[in-house]
Amino acid sequence: MLVKRTLAVLLSGMIGFLFGFCFRIAIEGSSFVIAEWDEEPIVVVCPDSSLTSYRVGLAIEWWQIREFNISHFHFDQTNTICNKSRFMEGVIFIRSKGKIDPEFYATTARFTIGKKLLSAEIHLPNNNSKMPRLLEHELGHALGLGHVEALGHMMHPIHSHGGEKFWIPD
Repeated sequence: MLVKRTLAVLLSGMIGFLFGFCFRIAIEGSSFVIAEWDEEPIVVVCPDSSLTSYRVGLAIEWWQIREFNISHFHFDQTNTICNKSRFMEGVIFIRSKGKIDPEFYATTARFTIGKKLLSAEIHLPNNNSKMPRLLEHELGHALGLGHVEALGHMMHPIHSHGGEKFWIPD
């Protein structure tokens, strides 16, 4: 009897998890604004990154012009913040180290609850840090945006098809 109950609880938990996972993928696949920050996030650049203050400032300014605000950015030269956690509420981390698929130039992971963004982590390898628009594109993901398959759009999934254009699709 106890074994049957335990199996039933495990099975219902697995079914619930799979349903939630599929539901989330369906929403993210059909929505451009996947999640939003309650408050303006802080960008923390980890010491392994070769990004300059000037480059990060330009990328943040690009989004602020389009009314996606970031509180400020900080270079964690002593590694005190970056060492604490991969995700920290209200923070977008930029790191160069970390395993990413060789098919991609960079990746962004978001930590969300529903449509609320809590934290994000951008992995931008140093050998790709000077690619035009790449940091802006990844910041777009960290700000809660998905891909847009329109030529010239900043959030196009293929870097060579992207550009400086930006609009929120219908």
